[in-house]
Amino acid sequence: MKTVLQSMRWVLGSALLTGALSTGLIGLAFSDNSPIKRSDNVTQGSYSAQSHTYQDECSACHIAYPAQLLPARSWRAVLGQLDDHFGENAELMPDTQAAIESYLVANAADMSGTRLGKKALRGLSSSQTPLRITKLPFYTRQHHEVPDKYVIGNPEVGSFSQCQACHGAASERGIFDEDTVKIPGVRRWDD
Repeated sequence: MKTVLQSMRWVLGSALLTGALSTGLIGLAFSDNSPIKRSDNVTQGSYSAQSHTYQDECSACHIAYPAQLLPARSWRAVLGQLDDHFGENAELMPDTQAAIESYLVANAADMSGTRLGKKALRGLSSSQTPLRITKLPFYTRQHHEVPDKYVIGNPEVGSFSQCQACHGAASERGIFDEDTVKIPGVRRWDD
């Protein structure tokens, strides 16, 4: 009888704990202070229609780079040259381009106030308008010790602009955790 009662208490306690944790997480996700909605990795506007338009259009050819990786002036410059977008014609319908620009500018490094945005701006003067994330001082500081042969000479990666190759799907959400980097075909890159 004592064993049955202990088992019932354990099951009931586990169910209550699971329910409480689930309710707390759901409440946290929908609260104003939610790290899900307002974290450094995902900006407030990321669930908007503009964000979905950006994701759909830009990820058709490459990852949809997190908006916090470039300042607003850079996103405007990139979108102003879509007829020659790094050697490709990526022109969009005017309303689609306007929606994407609105999203990127609102969530840009100098507009978002996120930790990632602040890091991306370090070492960049207000007169500089980089068109490539890989040209940011922040980027070069983070990747200076990664040998070219592991990236450019690696057919599974191909270029430093292929963030998702080493950082995985989390890179689209602005998560570039150094501890989780896995360079394809390379056992350990930091030996």
